[in-house]
Amino acid sequence: MEFTELADHPLPRGVVTEWIPTVTATDRWYRDDRPLAYTHEEHCRHSLAKAATGSSDEIGAAWIGAVFEIHDRYDPEALRRALRAWTSRHETFRSTVTTDGVDADGGARLVRSTVPEDAVDVVPRVLGRRRTGSDVHADVSDFFARTLSPFRWPHCVVATVEDIAPSSSTSEDDETDRFLLVFGADHSVMDAYSMLLAVSELRRLYEFEIHARDPRLAAIGSHLDFSVVDRETGDCLTPDHKVVRTWSSFLSDGSFPPFPLPVGADDEHGPERQSSLSRYLLSAADTDALAAHTRVRGASMTAAVVGALALTSRDLAGERRLRVTMPMHTRFEPQYAESVGWYVGVVPVDVHVDPASDVDDAVRRAAAGLDAVKGYARQPYSRVARLLNVDSVPQFVVSYLDLRHTPDAESWPLWNTRTLRSATASRDEVYFWILRTPLGLSIAARFPGHEEAVRNVHAYLARFQEVLRESAGAVVESGAGRTVHA
Repeated sequence: MEFTELADHPLPRGVVTEWIPTVTATDRWYRDDRPLAYTHEEHCRHSLAKAATGSSDEIGAAWIGAVFEIHDRYDPEALRRALRAWTSRHETFRSTVTTDGVDADGGARLVRSTVPEDAVDVVPRVLGRRRTGSDVHADVSDFFARTLSPFRWPHCVVATVEDIAPSSSTSEDDETDRFLLVFGADHSVMDAYSMLLAVSELRRLYEFEIHARDPRLAAIGSHLDFSVVDRETGDCLTPDHKVVRTWSSFLSDGSFPPFPLPVGADDEHGPERQSSLSRYLLSAADTDALAAHTRVRGASMTAAVVGALALTSRDLAGERRLRVTMPMHTRFEPQYAESVGWYVGVVPVDVHVDPASDVDDAVRRAAAGLDAVKGYARQPYSRVARLLNVDSVPQFVVSYLDLRHTPDAESWPLWNTRTLRSATASRDEVYFWILRTPLGLSIAARFPGHEEAVRNVHAYLARFQEVLRESAGAVVESGAGRTVHA
């Protein structure tokens, strides 16, 4: 599964239509007293801070999304109904945030407004003639850039491309019975797992409108209700809380630990647009072997990944201590399992290895390190940062997601599904997204784009792959690890 910038994903020629949610009457908006989740608030305040410094247009809003094919006839009215149902189903899509005066801490007061389910519709805007692939790319990129914002509703929009050429996975006979769908959402209303839930849900809602086929969608809770619980949880934290003390130790000098190898540029003036790549690490068979070996050790695949990272850092950087920030889901109640929203917290992972540590020892130590912070994701880090008076942002972040049981995951290759993220500017951040899918284990990464950083990240990933393969008992083959995008 690729997770790339839109700039790295080619789009086909065709006719572009923008699909924009709208409210049937402005008086349907009502003041919603449910508070913002801590992460949502932090996202909004970061956007305000960028605007205040005049840097808000340097790279654009932080959005995520996906692109995939729908192998069916294109029916605009059926699609409008499907998109309206999707927007109505998820309350986070029907809510927005504005600023209204100053709060008790001297910052902007953030106010939520929401509309009922029956108050939304979706309006299409056809851009006209058939466009080239590069024009389509420019159209969609511009659409997302001028539309998506944490303070401008709607926070999730869709573009379709019809009259497209067949993909390599399909035959010429199917040329007219397919179209491309791309959606983008401000990060405040969607996390990475929500992107993939959306692929399945949108397809199923469209199939219902076209074929009256049961979409088999579970009852879900609202992220707005989750936000109430998140706020209550964070407000209960004190400087003496175990989670706060652990974070204080992790951030011993007031900043997040860096990537183990040098990635900072000599010229520290201004932002640096980041490079990215997506790569397969292990085949499905090797991934299954790694999982089996890890289970025998009494540990999880997350521990296998963290253990391999610890050995990689030791082997390449001489670091006997891996300190990394890991996102973890906060979908702890069944009602949130298939709900779209930002259900993610972060935990501080700290693992020590010895010069003689082998894979078994590293996995054991990683499992212990993960157990030590189990459940910490429920405690919102934004609240912890306020208590510690820390304004540093994570520099080395590793996410592991097992997506094999996500609805319709087995069909993602057939639909040419790709997840997307907006461009990012940072001089020191390194992010790894490690994904287990029916095809095996893959990694997507973003990192500074200058020569030393690119060289060191590629070297790190090459050694990381070797450690994983050795851990799985697989034979390391020369040239393994096909790069999808670099």
